[in-house]
Amino acid sequence: MNYSSKQLVEFIGGECELYNEQIITHVSTDSRSLQNTGNTVFFALVTEKRNGHNFIQDLIDRGVKTFVVSQGIEFNGEGITIIKVSNTLEALQSLAANHRKQFDIPVIGITGSYGKTIVKEWLYQLLSTDYNICRSPKSFNSQLGVSLSILLLDSTSTLGIFEAGISESGEMEKLEEIIHPTIGVLTKMGEAHQSGFNSFEQKLAEKKQLFLNSDIVIELSEDKQDYDFPFSDKVSIENCSLCIKVLEYLGYEKALIQERINSLSSITLRLEMINGIHNSTILNDGYNISYSSLALSVQYLNQLAATFPKTLIISQIPESNLGDERIIQLINSSEFTRVLVVGEEELIGLENKVQVDHFKSTEELISQLSQYDFRNHFVLIKGARKFRFEQIAKVLEEKNHRTQLEIDLNQLSRNLDIYRNKIKSNTKLMVMVKAFSYGTGAIEIPRLLEVEGVDYLGVAYTDEGIVLRNSGIKIPIMVMNPEPGTFADLIKYELEPEVYSLEELDELVKDLIVLDRKEYPIHIKLETGMNRLGFIEEEIPKLIQYLKSQPEVYVKSIFSHLSSADDKLQKEFTLDQLTKFENYSSQILSAFSYPIERHVLNTAGIDNYNDYQYNMVRLGIGLYGINAGENNIDVKPISKLKSVIIQTKKLKNGDSIGYGRKTIANENMTIAMLPIGYSDGLRRNLGNGKFNLYLNGKPCPIVGNICMDICMIDVTGLNAKVGDEVELFGNYNSIEDVAKAMNTIPYEVLTSISQRVKRVYYKD
Repeated sequence: MNYSSKQLVEFIGGECELYNEQIITHVSTDSRSLQNTGNTVFFALVTEKRNGHNFIQDLIDRGVKTFVVSQGIEFNGEGITIIKVSNTLEALQSLAANHRKQFDIPVIGITGSYGKTIVKEWLYQLLSTDYNICRSPKSFNSQLGVSLSILLLDSTSTLGIFEAGISESGEMEKLEEIIHPTIGVLTKMGEAHQSGFNSFEQKLAEKKQLFLNSDIVIELSEDKQDYDFPFSDKVSIENCSLCIKVLEYLGYEKALIQERINSLSSITLRLEMINGIHNSTILNDGYNISYSSLALSVQYLNQLAATFPKTLIISQIPESNLGDERIIQLINSSEFTRVLVVGEEELIGLENKVQVDHFKSTEELISQLSQYDFRNHFVLIKGARKFRFEQIAKVLEEKNHRTQLEIDLNQLSRNLDIYRNKIKSNTKLMVMVKAFSYGTGAIEIPRLLEVEGVDYLGVAYTDEGIVLRNSGIKIPIMVMNPEPGTFADLIKYELEPEVYSLEELDELVKDLIVLDRKEYPIHIKLETGMNRLGFIEEEIPKLIQYLKSQPEVYVKSIFSHLSSADDKLQKEFTLDQLTKFENYSSQILSAFSYPIERHVLNTAGIDNYNDYQYNMVRLGIGLYGINAGENNIDVKPISKLKSVIIQTKKLKNGDSIGYGRKTIANENMTIAMLPIGYSDGLRRNLGNGKFNLYLNGKPCPIVGNICMDICMIDVTGLNAKVGDEVELFGNYNSIEDVAKAMNTIPYEVLTSISQRVKRVYYKD
């Protein structure tokens, strides 16, 4: 972009409450990801998660001069432009639509239920030799994402490829105005995102609104295409067929199309986060690179690692160059400690404080990685596919256990939003991250939750809270089971304890007196029927008297725990608990003049007893994708447990398998060994044919006794080979299936997964 403030006002409308002429080259909707501050316009979006108006003063202090707002604001600063509109997202969309009108180039608009991003990326691979392509970063296809994507068009663009997704009626009309595609592509339709529409037919009609002004609409058909496909699966062939039709429309000869599709490679759409050597964190996005995708990856890195040293490992950029002013600004504004560059082109123009080293090849860089100190670093790996940067990620990876738990951070965010939509806008949200975040990761999940703007984190023990503080997490943390011997550390790290007895409270106060601390926040636990920890009704008067006499503490909240909120047969008991909580907590509230928050709902309570939200709710297992209530909330599991075959073996009739010879082959068979055993969380009672794992979608029973580190599966007739992936739970077995087979609950399945199992985090 390159617009004056006057043009900006003309494009978006609204009233100028203050005006100072600027040249606008950048747009921001997230205060955490600024690039060129003096030439940036900030749109203060208002969402369920956050209100952008709350960050305006901070942005002014950082040099931003132009703001689009929908609410009144107070600020200190000079030379500021404030444009007042009724809706800031609609204003951003108007800017994008007007920006699109400046370009008389072919634009491909893609929509459908499945395959939008794959088709977009394949078209980019097929056409980038002949066009300078501007495309949607990742899967930016929402009302906001489409607008930000279109604003990436610049004077060098000769082709645009943008995808559009909708979740309810009426959304596509706006996206058509913004993308205004000359070529329409409709990918496979299905039942995905059906809930916002009355019927499949309505959803299809809404999708096709994107193509109202297109010269051609390309859809899947039964027409036979005389090409050799480099794929064998039906989905890839369908997606590739759409790409072929686009190339045919653009005038490409058959021989050239065949040559291009022969070179198509699979698309990795996910940014992978893994633990690295020397307590580092690796963000591996080393499969494709452009300015826009680099900016997204850097934005996410900055959100996670604001106070940590950062290393960028980057390759040349095929459709751009490393000297691009935008790239230089992006790297300089992100405070990288060092940048390691691979390729013939050198990176020039970075600030002197940034260490920049150049390498001709990936192999040369790998040979010298040992000379760099990666202690506590966040390392972003971002490169073009041909540089094979996955080799760098393997070298920097902390451990290489072949069994891994894959965790989908996008699904976690979706689950979080589902529960947020069930609570009132002024109800706070505490998320439980105890027990290694229910087995999914001690640090990575809490970091994302802080970025997502949750109000509180809940842990079981003080040492769990200390780990979070040492990882840079600053939001309030409540400790559910603080031990008196840890109070000094708890206070040092500003952790907030649950208090459940007068003896515990007295021990805490003694430590606070020694440390000369006053008004330290505590959370009072009431016993209402769980019969675990908490003050009983008879103790409340004495508790109030003690609290009034001790200025060292103040009551931040009062809470209790519902024992059976997930069981509709126990509704009468749960309602009795809620009545007791109201009565007991009201006694404490009436004794103090300052405000005290209350919370009682857990995950099942949020679903089944939503009227009792009070000031805060506590979300646990539901965040991780296990539906604990009666209403079948549309949350989905965030994790998949996978292993790989490390050896296969042919057995004869009568051969025995494993310890104790509990399985005897009654015919010739083939078994495969997997590096996972009961020490990894695969309980021993699942062996000897009692549970199936899945190889390429085919069930394979576990045979023999499960060992400490190994299990064996029957792969007879399946052409299994070393390195093949085997799923323990995910697409085929649900976590509930595993829990049922183990005669336990999903909580135990998740928390039993050993910490030696590698956790890999993915984000689109």
